Amino acid sequence: MHSDDSWAAVEHWFGAPIATQLREAIARHGGGEIGAVRLYAVDELIERNQCYETQVYCPGYLTVGDDGGGRAILAHAGLAPPTVFVVGHGSMSEDDFVAVGDDLAGWLHAGCPLD
Repeated sequence: MHSDDSWAAVEHWFGAPIATQLREAIARHGGGEIGAVRLYAVDELIERNQCYETQVYCPGYLTVGDDGGGRAILAHAGLAPPTVFVVGHGSMSEDDFVAVGDDLAGWLHAGCPLD
C-alpha cells in the first residue's frame, strides 16, 4: 500500500488527523529500531493499536512502538501534549503512563531513552 493510502487508512480508522510531526517520524523511523525501541511502520499501526486496544483504554493516543519487554510506546496523535510515554501492555491506562520524552523529535534524536 502506498504511504499516502496507508496514512489515509490510519486516519480513517482513528477518526482524526495524525500530527505532521508524528507522521514524519513514523515515515522516517517506522519499521526500524532505535536503541531498545521498535517503532512501527505506518502499515502496522492499525493492527498494533487494535491488538492493544489503544483507542479503548487510551483515547487520543497511538501506540507507535514497543520496547520488546512488554511496554508500549505512545504519543498523542495530535501531539498535544507532545510528550512520549511508555505504559505496560497489561495496563493500558493514562494513569499508568510514564513520560520518557518531552517531545517526539528530541526523544528520537536522543536515541529513544526509556528512563
